[in-house]
Amino acid sequence: MTMSLAGTQVVTDITDVEWGEKELEEQQIVTDTIIDNIKDTVTNIKTSGPFTTRAGALLHLRTDITGELKNNQNREGNDLQQLIFALHPTPAVCGLPKNQSMKFILENENYDREFYTGFLGEINIMKEVKRSSNRRNQENQAYSSFVPKTSLFVNLRCMKISTDSAEVFVGVGITKESIPEAEWEETQNKAGTMKAVLDIDRKK
Repeated sequence: MTMSLAGTQVVTDITDVEWGEKELEEQQIVTDTIIDNIKDTVTNIKTSGPFTTRAGALLHLRTDITGELKNNQNREGNDLQQLIFALHPTPAVCGLPKNQSMKFILENENYDREFYTGFLGEINIMKEVKRSSNRRNQENQAYSSFVPKTSLFVNLRCMKISTDSAEVFVGVGITKESIPEAEWEETQNKAGTMKAVLDIDRKK
């Protein structure tokens, strides 16, 4: 399973959250691109959303995407490897069209992102799976198997801590509807998550 996550607003006491056209378009672009990129590697693709999800003091638009990996091998390696490189980098961190956008970023951004917008996680970690979770079925509970599990994440909204400093990494998605001042404010809201972790406003 993967997800598309785009669009941001600050949590308020309003329960009926409304999203603007810019955020809806941004989120749909990411969703459509993910589905298009994985269709050669994944079967039975299904989506659920978009819906509002909370991350700390922020709200985002999210669509869950599920499917099943094909089992064939190819000269590029196994399907998991092919899937990873089909997904990375997503439009949210690179733009569209991917190749042209990546070329532009590398030629014009003029700083090293380091681990920001890369991916990280565990690959093929063996996890125990019980045959049955039914308490009455004691015999089946005695048997279990181990299956490989992979959990990878795009490295967004992160920080690098050195001896006497901390570098915070955040970003926003830019579309033709973007307002520069609003995008800047969004980066400040996202940086607030890291600020809370550092607790830099605490009185000593």
